[in-house]
Amino acid sequence: MILHDPESGITLDADFVCGSAGEIRKTGPCAYEADPLPETVPDWFLEALQRHFAGAGVPREYACAVRVTSSALERRRVTVRFIFTKTNGRGYMRPPYWIYREPRWRPLPTPAFVKDSHVDLTFDLAPGESVKVANKPYVTPDQVAEEMEDLAAVSDLFSVRELGRTAQGRPLLALETAQREETIVVGATMQPAEPAARPVLAVAHWLTGRSDIALRLLDRFRFCFLPMPNPDGAAGGRSVTNALGEVPMFSFGRLIAGEPAPLETKAVWDYMTALQPDAYVEFHTHYQAHTFHKLNPLALDWFPLALHDRVKRVDAALTALNAEWRMTPIERGMPLEDTGKFTNLAVHFQALAYCYQIYTITEEATCAHAVEAVSTLAQALAGPAWAAARKPPNIIKG
Repeated sequence: MILHDPESGITLDADFVCGSAGEIRKTGPCAYEADPLPETVPDWFLEALQRHFAGAGVPREYACAVRVTSSALERRRVTVRFIFTKTNGRGYMRPPYWIYREPRWRPLPTPAFVKDSHVDLTFDLAPGESVKVANKPYVTPDQVAEEMEDLAAVSDLFSVRELGRTAQGRPLLALETAQREETIVVGATMQPAEPAARPVLAVAHWLTGRSDIALRLLDRFRFCFLPMPNPDGAAGGRSVTNALGEVPMFSFGRLIAGEPAPLETKAVWDYMTALQPDAYVEFHTHYQAHTFHKLNPLALDWFPLALHDRVKRVDAALTALNAEWRMTPIERGMPLEDTGKFTNLAVHFQALAYCYQIYTITEEATCAHAVEAVSTLAQALAGPAWAAARKPPNIIKG
């Protein structure tokens, strides 16, 4: 969708990588509004939402990102209103909002936010300037792939593996450290409106820092990173679906049952099958501070008795990270409990799997929180005997 306002010289569009908007309208002088990009989902998934959540539970449109370009000869003050709809993830749309001016995303000053209705973003445009405004600091699949390749090029810790291709031909990439007896997978959600590539890769960057704990963990575990497992969805400004309107995140049970499934789902599950990881943590980002961080661990009875002490130890370590939480264990019999990765990883590989939703207002804080979470998980997974084997530092004059 493109809207050109000849009176003001302002053009709005979502025709760029990660752009996300439906209809765009002019509402006044230098004032515009944009609907969410309509996001249909498969019938089976819609029926499940209706049956278990009265249509809610998993919002379908909670991404918004438009480009605003001025051809005017003088500075313009522009207001863009993003509309929230019934199928929109309205609870996920709280501030802050973001503006991209080369070379980076920056938070916008506090917008006019009306809960469950809309948000108004007001900003100035210089003559000839072009910016992007969005509800999250979105990164493109190419940017993520470049960062992975850069890490592999400058550090002998990492290699990049292609797991498959999407319907639009984009590579599904993993960043890996060397083989070890046990494996930890750190992934981003397959829901592009909760972009977690940055915090996932922040953990990989941290491992290059040569701290004692990073070196010991690299010696103990293989780390595998999946920073963008739904690149078509991210590129197309989708919230939960891929380029074909499928829901990769909730199609694992269908794939395992032999039913048709998205290419992204198959590539990730084939990779998990090859790795048979011991632990998996998946990050979802919200760039908000109105509520607590959220953790969805697996209930203890998903695991064999021999693993119960290890599960309790890791659960306790992660729980101790924050003074206050929102926490709902994934228990047997919960709606859609067999559709995603978490329970299937436990059932098939006895992997400890966690959905970790980070609520911080900056990219830097989000990345730092992800590093702390993975470090905590890995140390708890390694156990007290491993911790006790730590050697004193070797100090030389320098």
